Amino acid sequence: MSDEARELTRTTIYRRLRADILSCVLRPGSQIQERQLCEHFSVSKSPIRDALLKLEEQNLIEILPRKGYRVKPISLADARELYEMRLILERECVGRLVDVAPDETLRSLDVYRVAPGAHVELADWIEYNRSFHGALADGSGNTRLARTTREVIEQFDRFTYTSVAQSGPQGRERFGAEHVLLIDAIQKRDKRQALAVARDHVEASRRRVLDSLENPTIVP
Repeated sequence: MSDEARELTRTTIYRRLRADILSCVLRPGSQIQERQLCEHFSVSKSPIRDALLKLEEQNLIEILPRKGYRVKPISLADARELYEMRLILERECVGRLVDVAPDETLRSLDVYRVAPGAHVELADWIEYNRSFHGALADGSGNTRLARTTREVIEQFDRFTYTSVAQSGPQGRERFGAEHVLLIDAIQKRDKRQALAVARDHVEASRRRVLDSLENPTIVP
């Protein structure tokens, strides 16, 4: 197998496992065995371990000594803490974006005005959502702030899945409309309005997710 083919295999396995975790096909708290994954994907342990280590870095799985791996459980305490961090970091990014970002950067946000339609896979919608909030972080002009904010945002994929899956197609339209409101305020350099919209957007997401996490069929 060529180096290119090996890299493609690693990437495919990682994406498949990540999608299964985000969509709760691999349920929170469920154990994962390397041997079973090797048999499932018909590959050696090397690409499986690479994918699992990458997923561990993203806080989606955890290593169980002498037992294998486990999909990281979703806890209400983790969700609350992450939302507190996200609210602090994202509002700071939005404020700096309004204050210091060049007009070209603000105009570049227009690509997020049209969210993926209800017909697309949830994983694609989640990728769009992550990309949008990552762009807000990158526009802050502070590389350390942007990196820290992105790290927090990436941990929200399962929360986003839970929220979007519960709300259905109409919910996706509403989330997309909230993004547009935020883009409008940022491009007008209306800092007060932009911070208010960012706060309301995060708070609405927090309420939806915490309500969803009360469901024992999602969180063991």
